[in-house]
This record gives sequence, C-alpha cells and structure tokens, in this order.
Amino acid sequence: MLSGEDLRRRAAALDGSVVVCGIGGDAGVPPGRFPGARTATIGELLGEGGSGDADDHDAIEPDAVAAVLVVVGSSLEADRVHDALDELGALDAFIVAVAPAGVAPESLAAVRRRVDATLLAGEGGPVEAIRTFLEAVQRPGFVNLDLADARTALSIGIAAVGIGTAGTDGSPTADRDAPALAVDEAFDRLPEGVDPADASAALVDVVVDPETSIAAATDAIAAVRERIDADANVIWGGAVDESVEDEIGVRVVVADVEYAPPLAGGDPCPRCGNPLSTYAFGARETLSCDGCGYSGVAVRRG
Repeated sequence: MLSGEDLRRRAAALDGSVVVCGIGGDAGVPPGRFPGARTATIGELLGEGGSGDADDHDAIEPDAVAAVLVVVGSSLEADRVHDALDELGALDAFIVAVAPAGVAPESLAAVRRRVDATLLAGEGGPVEAIRTFLEAVQRPGFVNLDLADARTALSIGIAAVGIGTAGTDGSPTADRDAPALAVDEAFDRLPEGVDPADASAALVDVVVDPETSIAAATDAIAAVRERIDADANVIWGGAVDESVEDEIGVRVVVADVEYAPPLAGGDPCPRCGNPLSTYAFGARETLSCDGCGYSGVAVRRG
C-alpha cells in the first residue's frame, strides 16, 4: 500500500492520477472524464489494451495512478466482481469501491475485504458520489483535504456520502443556523439504511460563499461531531467558492457506519429465507413472508 507521502506525491505529480472504472454494464460509469479524474476499463487500467478515455489517447501508466474509484453494480455475479477487484489489488494504489444504495450488506462486506475502502452512494447514485468525493479531495481551499486524508478516514470501515446546503442572507439568525441546517440535510441524504451515530471517522468538506464567515466552517464541523461518535476522527477542509451566493455547502463522508438497508419484495425473509411478498393496506405497503408469517416490514423504495 502507498504511504501517505507517496499518495500525495503521486496525486500531485500528474493530472488524472485518479482513475474511475466500472465492473459490468450496470455499474453506471458514463463515458468521458470526471472532473479531476480519467475513466477507463479495468483492462485498460491494468495495461491489457485500450487507451482509457475515448477523448484522451494517452495510455494510463499504472505506476502513476494514485487512486482507483471502481463502481460496483448491484446486480452482477459475485464471482465476477470479486475477480475484478482481486486483479485491481495488483496496483500500488488506493482502491475505493463505490456501491449503489440498497446493495445487500453481505455483498458489500465481501467487496470490502478486497479493497482499501468502500463508499456507499446516496440519492444521486455512484456517479454523484464520485464527483462529490473528487471535489472534496481536490478543491483547493483555506484548509485542504487530499487523498491521504480520505484514506485515513475511509479505510476504517464501510463509508457513506451525503451532501447538504443551506441559505445565508446576511441576517444574524440565518448565518447562525445555516451550518447546522446544511449538516442536517447532508445526514438526511445519506443512503437509506445507514446509521451514522457510531461512525468512528468522518471526512467533511465545507464550502462557503465570499460573504459568509469562515467561522461557519467550524460551526459545521461541530454539528457533524454531534451526529457521530464522540471520539470519532474528524478530518475536514474548507473553501470559498466565488460562484455561489448566500449559501453554505457541506459534503460529509462518514466511515465505519452501521448499514442495514430496508427490504424489498422478493428479498429473502430474514427468518426463513423464503422470498418476501408485498402487501398493500390502503396507502401503506408492508412485506410479509408466506412461509413463516414474518410480517410488518417496511418496503424499500426505489
């Protein structure tokens, strides 16, 4: 594994030292370049042919890759995913698996054993999670975050990402309340089934407009600390964005979280293993098992 200093050096030495790739057709990696990263297939990344991005004909040099964000689809055969992740393990890079919300905990745990970090995507899916991650670790600011910080936070356990914003209008009340409101929204937008209360680490990026006090960043960090374990390691960065007005934004990645996504129709019953059935009672839907009578389970949406 790269040392923290090697990771910083490699990331700083070459634009595109972060590579995004996907496993299979449902992994959802769009063609073209992510901001601050390149896209490639796993074969291209491992030097098995191809040239990476369709609009970038420079070959990817594995020794120059600092991090790989690999999108793991939710409906792929486990062996195929595991074999691909094992191949990526040959790279001397920080390997992060990015999974969609709703993936089975046991599947996520199997992925987690094969990579340096796992990141659960929120409402915007894996693509939005990657963009959020890249903006947090690559945007220069008055306090900078980098890939080494991300590895410190994310390597502890399963992580999840949430984004929140709140308006500031210059009034004392709005300016005072905005950091906590932005943090509340970020936590509300964590993937369904994630409980951040006992998270043992967090990566926090705060973005303010030119008129907002920098002290708002420290207020946001304090609000994050109130939502996770009291002894959690919180690593944070902050930046002023000239393009926004009357707003504070907070990007939160909480790590070592509990994850138990709600069930959906067809999922195995947690008691007997038979497929669960969906039943409607007016406007309310629940899940029940015809085999053992297990019932009253909330239905997963989406």
